[in-house]
This record gives sequence, structure tokens and C-alpha cells, in this order.
Amino acid sequence: MPGTISDGAGAPGASFFSAPLSALRDPVAAHIRADADREQRSINLIASASYSPLALRQAEGSHLVNKNASGWVGRRSVANCEDVDAIERIAIERAQAIFGGEAVNVQALSATLANVAVLRAVLKPGDRLLAFGETAGGHISHGTPGHLSSIGLEVATFGVGAGDVIDLDDVRKAAKASRPKMIVAGATSYPRRIDFAGLRQIADEVGALLFADIAHVAGLIAAGLHPNPVPFSDVATTSTQKTLCGPRNGAFVFSRGEYARAIDQAIYPGMQGPAPVHIIAARAVQLELVRRPEFKALMAQVIANAQSLCEGLQEADIALYTGGTDTHLVVADARSTAWIPKDLIATFGAYGVVANAMGLPPRAGDGRGVGFRIGTVAMSIRGFSQSEFRELGASIGRILGRGPNTPLDEPMRQRLLAMALAHPVPSFVSQES
Repeated sequence: MPGTISDGAGAPGASFFSAPLSALRDPVAAHIRADADREQRSINLIASASYSPLALRQAEGSHLVNKNASGWVGRRSVANCEDVDAIERIAIERAQAIFGGEAVNVQALSATLANVAVLRAVLKPGDRLLAFGETAGGHISHGTPGHLSSIGLEVATFGVGAGDVIDLDDVRKAAKASRPKMIVAGATSYPRRIDFAGLRQIADEVGALLFADIAHVAGLIAAGLHPNPVPFSDVATTSTQKTLCGPRNGAFVFSRGEYARAIDQAIYPGMQGPAPVHIIAARAVQLELVRRPEFKALMAQVIANAQSLCEGLQEADIALYTGGTDTHLVVADARSTAWIPKDLIATFGAYGVVANAMGLPPRAGDGRGVGFRIGTVAMSIRGFSQSEFRELGASIGRILGRGPNTPLDEPMRQRLLAMALAHPVPSFVSQES
């Protein structure tokens, strides 16, 4: 009957398409179940981790996963795109309403790709870039040597000064020395607010553009708990996960109108294929959810929990990179210890604590330049309280204080397991979409 949807039962290969994963007896399914159980039993402190709401998973898992929508709103290279055009417009309008920006691109497949696309679109070969250094807490896609983002550019960096915090006077000196075409800043392991307004002033002084990467703080910005640099940046990007609590794919790119078309072209067809419509739909739904009071309450709890985590670490005599945090990020400073990244990851993994080892700026007399990067978003979603984060910080501190290659403290492992199991992964994570 016209207008109805067939179940395809009579089509050739119907069983090929209709068999659920559970019926395939594929070992991949068993590994998915095992990983879900492992997550349940772990304390997830990865700073870029969160849990995606069910509505976003439903949008991303809809029939749009099959949709080809090459091109841009109103100028696709295929027909039947009226509704996907409407979805993309909604995503763009909601992003602008929350963050600002004269133009928004919602098609990038990742924030790293978006960053590379921005640099390719706005800069020319041989241009100078001044970036927040990787070991100080910047991202690899900001022109780090060996990364695609550095190709064809002259890259200088600025770092941290006294107290391991950014000193704008030092940045100004670096900018006047290098005379960059663009200044780029954003944090992957720097737990303090970056003074983007101050960087804007420096950029103006040397005739540079300002590129703000807000991937880690976008959710805090959306909740009104962090200053928003998008309106006064020439370009800004963010991923869709981390504090925005979306799926682990995609990015938003905000720019002044004069750069919009070049950025669009750099993303598609410059770096990727047709727009992932199912992902864009999830982003549109995400931007509706983050405007709700519940999200603001969650982000406020995330920040409070990070402060409590700091208190617990300090009670265990663990130094903190930059002395503390203004965000969801906490970095335990292990530079004066014998810890190395692989030992940090393996040791804490044995305790069921999952986080990242990161490089920190080297200091005279220190051992390894390593820090342990911790985030509070995922476990805040799972309901950890401030007192539990304080206890968790103290436990992490005791493990760090014991040093690498020491016997497992079984009572502590059991306590951490009990804390994880007392706050199960939300049911919507495993619920079928």
C-alpha cells in the first residue's frame, strides 16, 4: 500500500539485513557485552569521557544512517534532502543561539579534523602560527610537530609561567617575537580557564587572528558556567563529547562570515565525504538538551566534584598541576616521582580506575615529565557526590604515593570496586535505541 513501510520480508537477502546482532553468534557481540561489564566495574575518570543521552543515540541510530546527503543545505548533489536540510538548519540555529558565531559548520567528523580544516582554510603555506604548547596542556592538532596540522606552517609555542599558569605577558612577548598570522589556544590537559579575551587583545596588537578550541569546556560554556570566547574569536571549534555529553564523533566550527565558505570547502570535499546526516541529527537533539536546567545542574555538579577531587588529592600530599582547577579537569603532578605513563595506566587500571597519563612541562631536577589527567563528567553522571570524589582523590593520592611496581592494595581495590558498583552506568547507555 502506498505510504506504508515494508518489513522487507520478501526481499532478496532479507535475513541478511534483519538478523539482530545477538543472533549472529559473532564474538564481537560477546566483546561488546564484556566491555559493558568492564565499564560497570570501573571508575571512569577519562577527562574526555561522558555518557550520551538515549535521545541522541536514537537519532544517530535512525534510518538516517543510510542517508546520502552530499553537499550543503539548499545545494545538495542528490535529491530527497528536504528533511535533512531542515535538520541541519536546526542544528546550525541552535548552535548559534547557544554559542554565537556568524557562521556554523556542523558537518565535521571530528574536532581534530575540524582543527586541521580551519588551519588549511584560513592560513596559507608558510604562515606563522602561535599555539599553546602540547606539554603545557594544548592539543596535538594545534600545529604540533609530526601532526598533520603543522604541515606547511611555521609554528611557535607559548607555555606556562610561574605556578604553571599562562602568563599573558609571556604570550605577548612570544607573539611580538613571532608575529603570527594566527594564535590558537585551547586545553586538553590544562585545568584552568584560558583568558581568551586577553589573547584576543594580544592578537589585535600583533595583527593576528584568534582561534579558540573550546572542546573541553563547551558544556560549561553552554551552561553559563564558563566565559564564552566564540563571539570575539575569528574561529572556534568544539567536539561533541566531553562536557557537552554527546556521542564520540563530530564537531562544531564557529567562524566569522568571511571564513565560512573556505572552512566548509576544507571540510567537504577537502577532508571528508558526504555529510553524516545521522550524526548531524544527534547534534541537533544534543543542542536542545544542553539548554535545559538539568544540564546546567549537572555541569555545576561536575565543577564542584572537581574541586572536591582536588581536596582529596591534596589531603594525600599530591601536588596539582597549576595548583588546582577551574573546570572539570584535574591533573595530578607526578613530575618529581618515578612514575612513567605506561605504569600509571597499568597500575590504576588494575585498581579499576581509568584515566590518562599526560606530559607536563619539564622542570630542573624533576624525574619524568608526567601527570595523571582526571575528569569528573562521567562519574558525575553516574551520581558520585562531592564526598565520594574527595574520598576518590585521597585513594588516587595514596596509590600515587606508593609509587610504581608496588603490590596491589587489595582492600583499596575492593573499596574502589564497591564505589563503582554503587553507581552503575545509567540504564540508557545499554538500552536499545
